[in-house]
Amino acid sequence: MLAEAVFSVIVTLLVVLTLQNLIKTVTVSNRMFHKTDDVVFAYVQLNRFLHEDKVKAAYTLPEISNSRQGAFVKVDEDGQKKTYLVSQYKNMIRVTTSEGGHMPLLLNIKRANFHTKDCLMEIHITEKDNRNSDLIFKFGAQPKKREKNEFSKKKKIKIES
Repeated sequence: MLAEAVFSVIVTLLVVLTLQNLIKTVTVSNRMFHKTDDVVFAYVQLNRFLHEDKVKAAYTLPEISNSRQGAFVKVDEDGQKKTYLVSQYKNMIRVTTSEGGHMPLLLNIKRANFHTKDCLMEIHITEKDNRNSDLIFKFGAQPKKREKNEFSKKKKIKIES
């Protein structure tokens, strides 16, 4: 009877240790793959921001963009334009305006490089664990500035009878 009690305590101890190691393994593996979801979430968050219902157009501003920031403009349905900058600040990528405030997109970033062209903004990300990711956003074309010429002015025509 004493031998059976000792045997059952040893079996119970082995089961508890096995479950403890299994729970620890699941927790560690969940942390390892969690960052991939963060990159996808950052993409979805900015993409939804660019294509909200009230957004009439969105286009890039390559002339004020560089390797440290990307710039874009959102035009709402009332025709009001607002300029936004996407940049790295400390260990995060965020969207800011000249009026203040920010919207964090991605945390735990080691380095980010931005490349903005006519209709594309590319963000090359190196995370703290040295994984690399690329976020590519497609924008509409920037409206052309109208040139003033003789055809853009209204002319009055006299009709003689």
